[in-house]
Parts: sequence; structure tokens; C-alpha cells
Amino acid sequence: MNFRPRDGNPPSETTTSHTTARDMTTRDFASSRSARRGNDILLAAGDLGSSRARLVAVALAAIVVVGAVVSGTVESTDITLVIMGFDPDRAQLITSLVIGGVAAAAAVLAVPDLRFGALLGWLGVTALYLQTFVTETQNAIGASGALGSFSPGGWLLTLLTLVVIAAMSAAAGAALAMAVRPALVATVDDLRRLAVGRQKAGALRRPVIAALILVLLVATVPAFGDMVNLSPDVLMLGGVERISLTGGGAGASGGVAGATSGASGTAGSSASAGASVGASPSDGSSPGSGVSPTPDATGTPRATNAPGARPWLAWRPTGSGKTVNVNLPAPWNGGTRPVADITIYTPPGYSPTGSRTYPVLYEAPTGFTLWNRGTGATSALDSLIDSGAMPPSIVVFIDEWGAPFPDSECADSTNGQMWMETFISKTVPQYVDSHFKTIARPAARALMGMSAGGFCAAMVVLRHPDVFGTSISFSGYYHAGAASANSARPFGTQAALLAHSPADLISTLSQAQRRELYIVVIADPGQAFYGPEAANFDQLLTAEGYDHKAVASPYTHGWPQVRYEFPGAMSDWAARLVVNRVF
Repeated sequence: MNFRPRDGNPPSETTTSHTTARDMTTRDFASSRSARRGNDILLAAGDLGSSRARLVAVALAAIVVVGAVVSGTVESTDITLVIMGFDPDRAQLITSLVIGGVAAAAAVLAVPDLRFGALLGWLGVTALYLQTFVTETQNAIGASGALGSFSPGGWLLTLLTLVVIAAMSAAAGAALAMAVRPALVATVDDLRRLAVGRQKAGALRRPVIAALILVLLVATVPAFGDMVNLSPDVLMLGGVERISLTGGGAGASGGVAGATSGASGTAGSSASAGASVGASPSDGSSPGSGVSPTPDATGTPRATNAPGARPWLAWRPTGSGKTVNVNLPAPWNGGTRPVADITIYTPPGYSPTGSRTYPVLYEAPTGFTLWNRGTGATSALDSLIDSGAMPPSIVVFIDEWGAPFPDSECADSTNGQMWMETFISKTVPQYVDSHFKTIARPAARALMGMSAGGFCAAMVVLRHPDVFGTSISFSGYYHAGAASANSARPFGTQAALLAHSPADLISTLSQAQRRELYIVVIADPGQAFYGPEAANFDQLLTAEGYDHKAVASPYTHGWPQVRYEFPGAMSDWAARLVVNRVF
């Protein structure tokens, strides 16, 4: 239908142009009105009278900082960074910077004020790192001799650097929030208008996209944290499935406790363990079968000098073990915590009123939470015990977290501020023996650890052969202070470093003491630092006549190595228990 104006003439070009311009003006006005509405919302918090708006921002920033501490986020992040190679002080600094940036972002989401948000983030970093900085300052002021001496100029430069870096981190978080805030506010506005029926369903596009992004972040950020913290494949393995990679053949690593192996004694590598995936515990060739082991490929004799290869099979329990957490007075003065966490695993079938007693495996200085997340320790222990690959055992995890030194090295520090070695070798075993059903003999006790813990295991066992009979080191080092400058700090002097170096200690024990010890050394031979340290220590142990086993692992320093080599190490310890007639 052809419409005409009242005068009957066709619409003029001018009229059409005017109509089009009017339509465009209407659309532009609507768009402008929407933009103004978004801007009004952006500024709403600031228009609450700056004082109230800023109080909201302060509250949000405080919630982020306090919540990170209370929820354990700060501690778990610190531990993650430590395992990745940072010492505790550097880990605390990185964590503080990240949390401060998040606090600044939260503040800016409430009040669009970049400078104020950055200030709150900076205060958050300061609150989180201040105690560590004060402790470092006190240590520097008290330093002398091999540890150096206090430098006022260096202290001022350190303080200035921390102030600037904290400001940069907070400003980055605030700037990111400023960039995201308009889209976030517009999304909230769309939802509000939909709720009151003032906008069409098409406006759901932005909220739906925002929801999808949020779901992705919630799902993937924690997963990424686990992948970085533990190993890239940690999410592919769950619970007992982790132990199934070595199947019932927990001893598929081959080696034999009680036998000496030289540099070629590498039959315990996970390469061979992988060949026994899915092996049944009842298979006649498996360690849990009760059949006396046969000689390995290198001709090393197996342990057969006790009745039965697996005497515990006669009373093998099934089910799941339990853990209990104990806080003992901290073995240090100062530091960040007045207590030390001890977690104790009791095996299936354990009864505090029963007559049966159990061997004890100690781990130091990594806390149970991280060790269990990284290795699935409780599931692994349950599986190994249920299958009969190892005897029911008590396992004690000793945590150094809160110690005054960035690396405790399980040492009694020369300045008297920390006594971790005494704690591990006396305090904790005495507590465990008096509160649990243990076999209170050195032959029934082992100490294990990873990285610095690998150093601890060898050092403490060699210095206390009257307490422990077996040392198990995953990617350890065997010269005190070799890992970093911080690893040397607890010892203070060259004489103390030598007195705590496993490579030097092995020549100080009597022949009788050497015969009572068994040492397991696990490392990737091709990895820098850890490989040469293990190879050198293996050669020294062979030359000094120690019963030991060197495991050439295909896994480098980290949780995957512990996870995959742990079953073989437990099989070796179980065989050693048989050799020592613990049962």
C-alpha cells in the first residue's frame, strides 16, 4: 500500500531524511540513556557519600585478606610455592602480593577509585608480610660470622623495594578490576531490569556469558592450582587408583631390603614397577603372596632369614586407616606458630586397647595435608596394607611450618632458637610410643622425606641410629647447606655443616651401627643436583659397607616421584623388617 501525505503528493526526500534522522536520534538517545544508566551505577557507590562507600571497600578488602588467612589459602599457597622450590619467606612474599592484588580488586569493584583500591591492596600486602619482614630483620641484626653481618643500607633498600613492589601489585589488581567493572555492573543492571520486567529476554545474553565465565573460573582455577602444586596428571588419578599403577606388586620395584647395592642397584625404578600394573596381590610372584623372594637380576640375595616372607599375612586386616592430628609445643622460639602439627595415621584394624603392636614410619618435615594431596598417602597405605604388600604400620607426619628459619633442615640450630632434630629424634617418637601401640625398637622405625626431607631422613637416621633403623630419601641431598644459602643458615658454621652432612656422617659410625641401618636413596640420575648427589652418596655407602638401595627413578624431584616410588620403598622397608625379625 502506498501512503501519501494529506496533500496527496508523494513523500519528499526531505521528509524521509527527517524521519530517518528522528529514528536514529531515538536509538541514539536510548543507547545514550543506557550508557548513562551504566555510568550512574558505576558511580553509585561513590555517590553514597564517599565515607560510606569507602567503608564498604575497606570491608571487602579486609574480608579478602582475613578470609585468605582463616580459610588456609595463605598457608596452602605458601606450601605450594615451597614445594616448587621457593623458601618459606619468598613464598610468603609472593602469596602476600597476590592476596593484596585481589584485595585491591575487590575494593575497586565496590568503589571505582583506582588510588583508594590500590592503597587498600598495599595495606593488605603489608599486613600479610609484616611479621615475616620483622623476623627477617631480627635475624639479620643478630647475624654474625658465616651468616654475614647486618647492613643498614641494604635494609633500607629492601624496605623501599617491598613498598614499591607491594604498590605495583595492588595497583595491578585495582586496574584489572577497573577494566572489568563496567561489564560486570552492566550485567547486574540487565538482571535487575529483567527481574522487574523492564527489559526483554534478549538481555539475558550478557548475564549468561558472565555466568559461563564464572563457572569456568570456579572449575578450572582450583584445578590449575592442583596441577601446578602437585603434578599435571594429579586430576587424572584419584584415591586408590593412584596405587593401582603399581598394582598388587608394590614391591615390583625389585630391590631387597637387607642387601647392599652399588651404583648398579637400580632395580627399584618405576620403569619396572610399571610392568606389573594390574598384578594381583595373590599372584605367586607378588610380594604379598607369602612366597620367599627370589634373587633379582643383579644377583643380589633376597631377604629369607626370617620365618615366612610376609608373616603379617596371617593377621592381615582390611578396610581404611584413620588419622588424628596432634599439636605439640613448637620446637623453636619465635617463628610464626607456637605449636607444631603432627598427624598420625593408624592402619586398618588398629585398636588402642588391643595387644598388637606396629612398626612406625616417620615423615619430616612436610605436613600431612600437602603430602597426602600430593601422593594420596592414606589411600596408598590402605591399599598396600590391604593387599599384604606391607605390614600394618603407624605413619607419623611431622610439620615444620612456622619455624623461624626459612629452611629448618630438621636441625638444632647453632643459635639455640630451634631444636627440630631433637624434636624428630626424641620428642615425637617418645610421644608416639607412649600414646600408641608401637614396636619401640630402632629396627621397627623408619624416617622418610622428599627434597629437604630427603636430606633430613639421611641426616637424622645417621645421627640417631639408636632411634631409627631405616632412612628413605626421595630426591634428597647429602651435603648440609648444599641446596641454598637458606639451607645453611640453621648450621651457622662450617664445622656444623660437616657434622650434619650425611656424606660425611657415614664414615663416623661403627661397624656394628652400620650393620643395623638400611638406607634407600631415590632420585632421577639425569636430573641436575639431585642426580649427582644421589650417585655420590650411593658410591660412599657402598665403599663404607652399608646395606642400602639406590633407585634410579624416571621421575624428577616432585610429587610424582614420591607417588610412584612409594610402593616400592614400602616393599623394601617391609622386607627389611623381616630381616630384622621385627615380627
